[in-house]
Amino acid sequence: MSKLFERDQVGKRESLADLIACVEAEKYPFTSMAAKRKKPNQSIHDWQLKIYPRRPIKGVMDGKDVDEHTHTARERVHAVAQKSWDNPGVSDFADEADVAGLSKGEMAEQIADSLVLLKRIIEGRCLSNEECSLDDGVNVPYETRGLGKWIQNGAQATYPVPANFRTPSAQVYSGTLAAFTEDQFNAAMQSAFKQRHGPSTLDGFVGIELKAALSKFTRYDDTVSNKTAIRTFNQDPSDKAIISVIDRIVTDMGTVNLHPVSFLYVDEATGDDSAYTHKSGLFLDMKMLGLAYTRMPRVRKLEDRGGGPRANVDAIFMLMLDNPLGHWKAEINS
Repeated sequence: MSKLFERDQVGKRESLADLIACVEAEKYPFTSMAAKRKKPNQSIHDWQLKIYPRRPIKGVMDGKDVDEHTHTARERVHAVAQKSWDNPGVSDFADEADVAGLSKGEMAEQIADSLVLLKRIIEGRCLSNEECSLDDGVNVPYETRGLGKWIQNGAQATYPVPANFRTPSAQVYSGTLAAFTEDQFNAAMQSAFKQRHGPSTLDGFVGIELKAALSKFTRYDDTVSNKTAIRTFNQDPSDKAIISVIDRIVTDMGTVNLHPVSFLYVDEATGDDSAYTHKSGLFLDMKMLGLAYTRMPRVRKLEDRGGGPRANVDAIFMLMLDNPLGHWKAEINS
């Protein structure tokens, strides 16, 4: 008689690790950093903008009476709220199944996933180039305006920013990634400095390919004919690591802190990457913007109609960019 080998065994239980692995990061720097504003009481929310006007710097004659008056003008700008959701549901059998890695059941896992996906939706909408829209009662919902649309030199289609407060064209880069050099970076920073009449601290939310291009500022400098490696990099002799990364750029015009993001200018219909996602960047004064939630992300259990548990995970939010003049962007797709 021969002995039984493992390869011939019948009835072996499946060997399944108590693990569910996801390679995708759960980092949403913009929504994490954006200030949470006071809850708006309407779907359309307004605020006022102003610019200090120029005045003559001449003197006033002794004894001259006041015979003319001045004022500082203000204009209004509008933002629109947006409702977004993800609605998980599982069948009765699926919820009762003993699944490896799920200690609380399949429905609990799906709800947790929906909360992650909702945050991605909000991050993607805020970092988008999408226009706001108004509910028409047919097929157009309320939608909030993305930062790419707030920061532009031309008039927006819906509730356009007043002309005096539109971002100067010098603060909108639309060339190629290869042509985006320190000169282009500094030109945008100089324009923003002139709008603010002083330096500022900006946060740059950048695609990973643009981030890599910015890190090259440490290694290359332009020459007439080509690029020549004339700068130095840091090398830690103890761990033999070459460090060639830029996370902060300090210039005469201000400081920029860089944050790589993965949900920039994604496709509105699918949420997939666009040609702009990993090459573009938004450079923002975070003190001049915020997220206003009419409804913070919530989980609402729905009636089980017999087929299994269901839920609604939703939020109502609005992106507010107080004044578009001091921000800039790089819209790059090649």
